[in-house]
Amino acid sequence: MLEYLKYLLQLLLSPARGWEDISSKSPDPEEMMRRGLYPLIGVAALTEFCAFFYQKGLKLDQVLIRAVLDFGAYFVSVFIARLIFEIYLAKVVDGGSPNRRKVESLAVFPLGLMVLIQIVGNCLQANLTFLKFLPLYVVLVLYKASAYIGVRPNDELRFTGIASVAVVVVPLAIYYLLDIIIF
Repeated sequence: MLEYLKYLLQLLLSPARGWEDISSKSPDPEEMMRRGLYPLIGVAALTEFCAFFYQKGLKLDQVLIRAVLDFGAYFVSVFIARLIFEIYLAKVVDGGSPNRRKVESLAVFPLGLMVLIQIVGNCLQANLTFLKFLPLYVVLVLYKASAYIGVRPNDELRFTGIASVAVVVVPLAIYYLLDIIIF
C-alpha cells in the first residue's frame, strides 16, 4: 500500500511527472488495485466513523450505511471506469488500441485520488466548500495522463472528458444517488 500511496502523492504534487514515473516503473495495476486501492477504499469506509466524534445523536446504523455506501460506490466505480475506458479510449489513442496495462492504471490511480478526497472529507468536521472542488484537480491529473496513454494531439480534451466521466463523475453520481435513495 505504501508504494501505491507514493504514486498517489507524486500525482498530487506533479501530475505530469507522476505519470512519467508510473510509465517508467510500470507497476502492476492489478497488484496496485489489490494492495493499494481496495485497502484505501476500506480506510475511506472506516473514516465514516469519525462522525461519532463531532456529530451528536448519530446512530450506528447511519454510519454503517454511509461506510457501505463509500465502499460500494468506489468499488463499483473501478469496474465501470475500466468498462468505459475499454469502449471509448480506442477512439482517441494513437494506433487505435490503447495499452491494456496503462488503461488499468488510468482507472486505479485517479480513483485512488478520489478516495483520498473522500477520506479527507470524512475526517473533517465541517462541510468545506473547497473539498467539493477537489475532484477538479483529479480532472487535471487525468488531462496530464494523455501523454501516458498515447492520446492523439487533437483529442486531449475528448480524452479528458471520457476519463473525467469514468473516474470523477461515475463515483460521485453513484455515491450521491445512493445517498438520496437511502437517506
